[in-house]
Amino acid sequence: MSAFSSEGNKFLWIRVAVCVAIIFALPVVGFLATKAPPEFVLAAILASLGLVAMAKYVELGLIAVVVSGIFVRFRIPTGTSAEIPVSLLIGGGAIALWLLRMFVVEKRFTLRPTPVNYPLLVFIAAVVVSWVWGRVFRDPLVHELGHPLVSVAAGVVMVLLPGSLLLAANHLRSIRWLKALVWVLLGAGAVVLFVDLGYFWEIGPIQAAHTFLRTNGLVHINSHGLLSTWCTALAVALLLFDRQVSWIVRALLVAYVGAWVYWGFYIRITWLSGWVPLFAAVAVIAFLRSKRLCIVLFLVLAIGGGGYYWRTAYHGELEESGRSRWAAYQTNWRVTGQHILFGTGPAGYASYYMSYFPDEAMATHNNYIDVFAQTGLVGLAALMWFFGAQAWGNYRLARELRRQGDFAEALSAAALAGTVGSMVAMALGDWLLPFAYTQSIIGFDLAVLNWIFMGSIWALSNQGNRSQIEDALSN
Repeated sequence: MSAFSSEGNKFLWIRVAVCVAIIFALPVVGFLATKAPPEFVLAAILASLGLVAMAKYVELGLIAVVVSGIFVRFRIPTGTSAEIPVSLLIGGGAIALWLLRMFVVEKRFTLRPTPVNYPLLVFIAAVVVSWVWGRVFRDPLVHELGHPLVSVAAGVVMVLLPGSLLLAANHLRSIRWLKALVWVLLGAGAVVLFVDLGYFWEIGPIQAAHTFLRTNGLVHINSHGLLSTWCTALAVALLLFDRQVSWIVRALLVAYVGAWVYWGFYIRITWLSGWVPLFAAVAVIAFLRSKRLCIVLFLVLAIGGGGYYWRTAYHGELEESGRSRWAAYQTNWRVTGQHILFGTGPAGYASYYMSYFPDEAMATHNNYIDVFAQTGLVGLAALMWFFGAQAWGNYRLARELRRQGDFAEALSAAALAGTVGSMVAMALGDWLLPFAYTQSIIGFDLAVLNWIFMGSIWALSNQGNRSQIEDALSN
C-alpha cells in the first residue's frame, strides 16, 4: 500500500522535507548567532517553526502573513536598498509548501474551481514573459537602474500576490478559519487605531511607545495601504448583515467604524487612498443592504464629505499632485507606447526613465498604468479580466446568500466592497501591486491583505463545501 493512501500520511513527505531542511539549517543558524544581530536569528528560528506548523495548517500561514504585515518591523537585508519583509517570507513559504504538496504528494496541479483561476494564471504568466521580453527587447541605450535583482524581486512580488489569493481560495475551507481571519484583522485594526489616534491626540505614554517602536525592536504599526478600507468594510458588513452579532459587539463596531472614518477622512483628508476607497466600499455594502440606504449614504458622502474636501484640501491637492500625476502619465506613455504588447518587464520602465529623461522621471502612483508599463497590454487585460470575474462572481454569491443574516452573507458583502475599493485604490496608488522604486518589496506587507481577503470569499462559493459551511454556521 502506498504511503500516501491514508489521510494521516498525506503530508508525511512534506513534514519530513521541512524537518530535514531545518536540521541542515541549524549549523547556519549557529553561525549567524555569532555574526548576525540577535533579531535576525530570532526571526530565522520563528520562521522555521512556522514552516513546520504550516505544513499541516496553511491557514496559520495566511493569518501570520496578515499580522506580520501590520506589526513586524524586522526585514531581511539583501545587499541592495531593497529589504525582504517577514510577511513575504511567510507567504512565499506557504505557497511553496502548497506547490510542493501538489507536485510531490498529489503529483498533479489542481485548483478549486473559481472564476478567477484562469485570469490570475494568465497574469502570472504575463509577468514571467514580460521579464524575459523586457530584457530581450530592451533598447540598447538603456542601462540597468540599480541592482539587477531588483527586477527579479519585483517580478516575484507580482507573482506571489495573486498567488496569495489562490492560496486563500484553496485553503480557507472552514468557516471557523474565515471567522478567525476576519476577527484577527479587526483586532489588529483596533490596535492600529489605538496607537495612531493616541499619538495624534498627543497622549504622552502612547507617543513615547510609538517613537520607541519606530526606532527600536521588531515591532511597528503599519497603517498604510487599504487597511482602513478592509477593516471598515468588514465591520460595516457585520453590522448590517450578521444578525448573530450581539448588541455589545454591535456598539463596539459602530465606534470602530466611526474611528476609522475619523482616522482616514478627518485626520488624513489629503491622503485620498485613506478615505476614497473606504467610502466606495461602504457604498457597495449599503447598496447590497438597501437601495434607499445607498442613495441616502451617497448624498451624505457627496454633499457632506465632498463639500468638506472641496473646502479644505481639493485646490491644494490639485496643484500639488493632480497636475504632476498627469505629467507622470504622459512621461510614462513615452516609454510604454513603444512596448505595448508585454511592456518593459517588472520595474523595467524606471531604467528607461533614468537613461532617456532622468529630469522628468516621476512615479505614476497608478497601478493600472504601472501594470500596463511593466506587463503590457496582455498583463493589463488579464488583470482587468480578473477584476471583472472577481466582482461579478462575488456579486452572484452575495445574491445567493441574501437574507441569511449570518457571517457568510456579511463576508460576501465585505469582500465585494473591498474588491471595489481595491479597484478604486489602484487609480490612486500602487497599493495592490507595489512598484519597486516607490514602495519597494516591503509594499508586500499590506498589499497582500487585499489579495487574501479577495480570495477568502471563494471558500463560501465551493458547492461541495456548502453543506459543511451551513452546518458550521448553524452550530
